Amino acid sequence: VRDVSEGEACPTESGFIADQDRETIVKSSMLPHDSAPRVTSPAADEGSMQHNISELTALCTSLQRKYSELQAKFQAQEEEIVKLKDRVKVLEDREGVAAKQSRDDAPIKGGVSMQGRQLLKESVMTQRRLQGF
Repeated sequence: VRDVSEGEACPTESGFIADQDRETIVKSSMLPHDSAPRVTSPAADEGSMQHNISELTALCTSLQRKYSELQAKFQAQEEEIVKLKDRVKVLEDREGVAAKQSRDDAPIKGGVSMQGRQLLKESVMTQRRLQGF
């Protein structure tokens, strides 16, 4: 066990990693080095490029498919929005007509509507019957 008060550092994960890196550097410096630079063959480069082109083509195809799907969903949503707006307009128009009709009926003779007059008349008749008139 180390005593931290004497200035000794506690081992940490980064310390172990640094020690491993040093060991790797020492080992690699002991290996013989090729003096000739490494060059890949044109056939190897072409195969690697062909693989990359295939991957990119597959990615492009996938993205085009997703774009088409999103575009179709967007179009369907646009059509639904137009239908809903039309429906709202029809309902607002109906409500406006109904409101106008009720406003036309309401201000009859002192603001009493036809329905109000009918209720008043029925109420008076009921009271008279109860009183024996």
